Amino acid sequence: MRSPPPVNSDLLRRPSYCHAAFALKQISKGKAVGQKAPLWVRARFQALLFSLGCHIQRHCGKVLFIGLLVFGALSVGLRVAAIETDIEQLWVEAGSRVSRELRYTKEKQGEESVFTSQMLIQTPKQEGTNILTQGALLLHLEAALSASKVQVSLFGKSWDLNKICYKSGVPIIENVMIERLFPCMIVTPLDCFWEGAKLQGGSAYLPGMPDIQWMNLDPLKLMEELSQFTSLEGFREMLDKAQVGHAYMNRPCLDPNDPECPLSAPNKDLRESPDIAGRLQGGCHGFSKKFMHWQEELILGGRVKDTQNALQSAEALQTMFLLMSPKQLYEHFKDDYEIHDINWNEDKATAILESWQRKFVEVAHGSIPQNSTSEIHAFSTTTLNDIMKSFSDVSVIRVAGGYLLMLAYACVTMLRWDCAKSQGAVGLAGVLLVALSVAAGLGLCSLLGLSFNAATTQVLPFLALGIGVDDMFLLAHSFTETGINIPFKERTGDCLRRTGTSVALTSINNMIAFFMAALVPIPALRAFSLQAAIIVVFNFAMVLLIFPAILSLDLHRREDKRLDILCCFYSPCSSRVIQIQPQEFSDANDNTTTTTHSHATQITTTVQAFTQCDAAGQHIVTILPPTSQISTSPPSVLVASSPVPPSPTDSYGSQLFTPSSSTRDLLAQMDESKEARECVPLPFFRWNLSSFARDKYAPLLLKPESKVVVVVLFVALLGLSLLVMRKYYGTGY
Repeated sequence: MRSPPPVNSDLLRRPSYCHAAFALKQISKGKAVGQKAPLWVRARFQALLFSLGCHIQRHCGKVLFIGLLVFGALSVGLRVAAIETDIEQLWVEAGSRVSRELRYTKEKQGEESVFTSQMLIQTPKQEGTNILTQGALLLHLEAALSASKVQVSLFGKSWDLNKICYKSGVPIIENVMIERLFPCMIVTPLDCFWEGAKLQGGSAYLPGMPDIQWMNLDPLKLMEELSQFTSLEGFREMLDKAQVGHAYMNRPCLDPNDPECPLSAPNKDLRESPDIAGRLQGGCHGFSKKFMHWQEELILGGRVKDTQNALQSAEALQTMFLLMSPKQLYEHFKDDYEIHDINWNEDKATAILESWQRKFVEVAHGSIPQNSTSEIHAFSTTTLNDIMKSFSDVSVIRVAGGYLLMLAYACVTMLRWDCAKSQGAVGLAGVLLVALSVAAGLGLCSLLGLSFNAATTQVLPFLALGIGVDDMFLLAHSFTETGINIPFKERTGDCLRRTGTSVALTSINNMIAFFMAALVPIPALRAFSLQAAIIVVFNFAMVLLIFPAILSLDLHRREDKRLDILCCFYSPCSSRVIQIQPQEFSDANDNTTTTTHSHATQITTTVQAFTQCDAAGQHIVTILPPTSQISTSPPSVLVASSPVPPSPTDSYGSQLFTPSSSTRDLLAQMDESKEARECVPLPFFRWNLSSFARDKYAPLLLKPESKVVVVVLFVALLGLSLLVMRKYYGTGY
């Protein structure tokens, strides 16, 4: 059996990580085994990060200023951000079969066939109740009639349904009466009855006759009366081809006791309620039986039929009001003399349609009493757009609240009683930098023409916050672990060499994942993935460039023993250098001893030192032999710690160090002396999240009882989830 390679004793004294260059050297010497290619790449990358960190530390102020300037300038791009709310633009792939079919339909049918549907749906409050009753249909009539009478005043004009509704097949005849009487396209179950005529608001006037409306209009009878005065053969032929007939006059009335119910209605004389299900069987017809056939699927929901395919019951009634498109409305009124004074354009036509639709929904919802057995639900195209816009708008309160909570969390978790280890200000600055990087990334997306959607505005800010803050915490924690044996000017570089590789790999993986997700053909998901990838790039740049500058500035604050956050104030535990003149020191010494000295003394160390390279070949180590001698010489400066009195063996208050074998050991003794002078925190300041997790939470989880409880709770939660899935999604999952 092959014996393992020998272990170098230097490795035991090294930290938990190892330089890739050192590992390569050990492999070359035969003291370790491994693949050289990955280590070579890692060594080069670590060297690059080390150089980057050292350069940032030397120019931390410049780097911070330029970084904030660039990120802030890109954040201004948010001013031109566009939010996409069109369902077709969000979820229909460009060039897909659906988009081709939509384009083909528009090209073949033409712009004049485009309309928007405003739906009015009635359902019973008690599920399963049959809605095909006289009372339910009369209630539906009341709601539809209220909605059909909606009017809005805009641009100094009044706009009602008859002006903006879609009218199919309007004859090209210059006759004002026919134009006013031509009905709107309204798909409703009420068209099976005479009451469907009440929804049509057109009217005309002829001398010697009452106002002509669809409730009293018999087209055939009217043609006979008008043929005595003029020739209407062409118009009569058109009515015959469309199979208009008597229109609504020969249809039964829902309420035969209605005084306006015509005598020609089949159930007027008998005063009998019509067979609701029988009349709705097979659907209904508009005023044209040939071209206006409303199938059952359009006007009824939740239908139940018997074995003979006869309609028995239904659970919903639906009426649709069809409106013109903005372009159609603009073309229809652009030559009208009534609107010549309002600078008519397509944008104003859009505003009129949207205003009418919003009021339509409002009126429909309040059209029936609260104690009714049915409910009315109104829906319009503008309502959908308003919903999409409300979900797509950025909630400033929600986003600001999330970032403020993260600010508080970062500050609390990184704040320490010891000013040399506290990083509360670093946590605050890190979260603010993440917010700035998110704003800069989204600003660049706006400048590149990427439209925002609900996923971008509602999800991406918090997702980017989590990704960016994670790397920030990692760098900050690694920076606190940088030993004092590292030269001051190399500490930021050493931090990046330790942690930068992990941060870079995770960021690159996230970028690749989001860029790959951008291959999804759905426009909304593609835009979200591209925006997320760009934000990850900015977070990566922030973590490797700007945040190390913050750490470098904080390093100077820690070395100066200044307070965290309140960095303008010194810590009460900071060391001070006291300048003492020889005469002053002699006088002070005379007051404390019985022997008179003519001059002051200082303890110094006279050594013979030599240098050599360490095992890694990266540092020069100064070796101090244990035969160092101590001598005295006149001093001019003594270093003392003000809050701690001199020890009995050191009447001058100077620091004495025992001889050691290296500069590193000497620095370690200096560190011990500094730690001895640190302030002792109050008991209620000693608690922190890290100590709680290490001393309380982790031991609790390692207990067998805790493990059993966790497993039981997980199994219970899994079972509850399966039950909920079974209830709402059935057994086919």
